Amino acid sequence: MAFYDLLAPHYDAVTGDSATEAAFIDEVIRHAHPRPVTLLEVACGTGGIIASLAGAYQVTGLDISPGMLAVARQKLPAETPLHLADMSRFKLDTTFDAVICVYNGVNHLLGFSAWKGFFDCAYRHLNDGGVFVFDTYTISNLKMLASIPEIVQKFGGNYLRIRVRAGAEEVFDWNIEVLELQRDGRYKSLTEVIRTASFPLADIGEALSERFVNIKIIESDGGTDDEYRTWFTCTKDS
Repeated sequence: MAFYDLLAPHYDAVTGDSATEAAFIDEVIRHAHPRPVTLLEVACGTGGIIASLAGAYQVTGLDISPGMLAVARQKLPAETPLHLADMSRFKLDTTFDAVICVYNGVNHLLGFSAWKGFFDCAYRHLNDGGVFVFDTYTISNLKMLASIPEIVQKFGGNYLRIRVRAGAEEVFDWNIEVLELQRDGRYKSLTEVIRTASFPLADIGEALSERFVNIKIIESDGGTDDEYRTWFTCTKDS
């Protein structure tokens, strides 16, 4: 079973409306590209972002989780291409004006060689002058989350529990449990452990500079006191 397959039916209820996030991404892209038309979201999950952007772009999604893509298919136009693939080594027969990866998708790659593989894939799938946008948890972000005993969130009649624990070499385990309310009033426990990693911003910037130009960093508040994200934007030289 791929990451998030078990939790896919509840993902949208937990993360909430993605319209604000999509509007921010659209603004970033249009600031860097005069007339973007085509867009690929890598690690698109349940498709909330590209569903919000489908009216402004010809969108395509890619994810490693069949369960997440199944949810995305239900909310996107039937003609929207969705690809089941590894974000660090995918190959599609088309290129795009923008490649994006949000909700800290890159942090699911546990080795920096895989991050570089993802950067290479993004480069190969961009048109000349195309824009690459992604966000990431920094090492300090993840350490701060690991210092919190537990995060508990209620959604509908269900509960989400998250415990982040630090491991070796800047790898962090997210112990995720959904307590799913059943018809008889009891709760069914759905659990999954998601591993994430991060690397020094200087190393990320250096790897990007070997491939892209116009590299910029944007710091943003994820909407809560314990979620801060760092965005990278860059372009493929034309």
